[in-house]
Amino acid sequence: MIKQILCSAAFVIILLVSVSCVSGQKHQGQDFSNSKIYPLVKCQADTNVSYALFLPPQYDISKPSPLLILFDSHGDGLLPVNLFNAEAAKSSFIIAGSNNSKNGLPTEQTTDFYRKMFADLTARFNIEKRAVYLCGFSGGSRVAGAVAIIEAGIAGVVGCGAGLPDINQKPVNTFSFLAVVGNQDFNFTEMQQLDESLELAGYQHHLLVFDGIHQWPPKELIPDIFTWIRFDATRQKAIPEQRADVNAFIEKNDKIASGFETEGKLHLQQETYLKMLHYLQGLTDVEPLQEEIKRLSAEKEVIEYNNQKKDMLELEQKLQQEYLPQIPAQSIEWWTKETSRLRSLTQNQTKPELSQVYERLLGSLSMNSYMYCNNALKHADITSASRFIEIYRLVDPTNAEHRFMAAKAAALNRNPDKVFGMLKQAFDLGFKDINRLKSDADFKPYLQDARIKNLMNNK
Repeated sequence: MIKQILCSAAFVIILLVSVSCVSGQKHQGQDFSNSKIYPLVKCQADTNVSYALFLPPQYDISKPSPLLILFDSHGDGLLPVNLFNAEAAKSSFIIAGSNNSKNGLPTEQTTDFYRKMFADLTARFNIEKRAVYLCGFSGGSRVAGAVAIIEAGIAGVVGCGAGLPDINQKPVNTFSFLAVVGNQDFNFTEMQQLDESLELAGYQHHLLVFDGIHQWPPKELIPDIFTWIRFDATRQKAIPEQRADVNAFIEKNDKIASGFETEGKLHLQQETYLKMLHYLQGLTDVEPLQEEIKRLSAEKEVIEYNNQKKDMLELEQKLQQEYLPQIPAQSIEWWTKETSRLRSLTQNQTKPELSQVYERLLGSLSMNSYMYCNNALKHADITSASRFIEIYRLVDPTNAEHRFMAAKAAALNRNPDKVFGMLKQAFDLGFKDINRLKSDADFKPYLQDARIKNLMNNK
């Protein structure tokens, strides 16, 4: 068993620290209680910049604490704080989610939000500056990556649903990168290729894949994410080692790998050993893992799986090259038939990996349709916007965004009944961003409509 070899390679000195629980501590003139979430903490130097905050139960102002800063693609800092706080509590991390950074803003502005947040957090709390981590979803992931490239002192990045931005700048210092993506996410192949590039570049890295679409990772994956962060901070000697934590990880994953071996799923056994290798490098002797990974690479089942994965990647790239240019070129009638055909191809029960290719293709069409819609609306081109909105609806019928955009087009067209109708459909599909609706100048003339006020009041 791999675990017996790895666990025997314990460090000679095990540092165990106890931390006291202190609640209701005073920080720069404001009371913050441990174990409590604060949705809106305004930066003292600039009250227009704010963040959601969680202090772990162990936080003690006399001892430095590691920090995780979160970037949501829509500027909802509370969303990831709610997602991550339970594991942050176990890992003794302070977490803060930006309420300002969101998609569509220039890198200079989102980086400035980070600087003001970080300055405020370090002024209020005792931060372990060797253990500052960033995490973001979609455009927020690219924000986290940009900050890590531009700013010094970032230990690592957790990029969810998107990779590093193309900002044509070398990183100030190297940082670890944990990529997290759903197997139906339209950015899945990008994340795969980034993981391979980071391996070649010698970065500390790993790719975590979950069963899902383009979204923040599911709650059950958060412990794996925090294990990566803790191990990485330990590797960088920013926090003390907890050997029991390392041994528990080895035991758990070795058991999983053995199960895959029994089932004859050798590619999954190899992937589990690869995860162990990436997590454990610098913490224990990983040579036994390297030997097992090399041995499994020669197995027929693993070779066939890797060839199939390569074929699926090539097919997906080919389909994207064929379909994406058709968004502005083809008629609604063509898209109606084609989306129906593509959706049927996502139901292939015998070849789930092929189904996922078509799910990701539809996701990519959804994102690109959104961009066409957004651009047309910015230029008040209602005719083009309406056409792209309909294509958006066809490729991604359960997404509330295309109904919100349809309401915006109706607002530009001064059609109050349609504004209400489209907003109602958006809310029925799960639209929740009331602040976005209220702050959009195009909707201002309609917000006093009793029907729309009722929609907002019921959310």
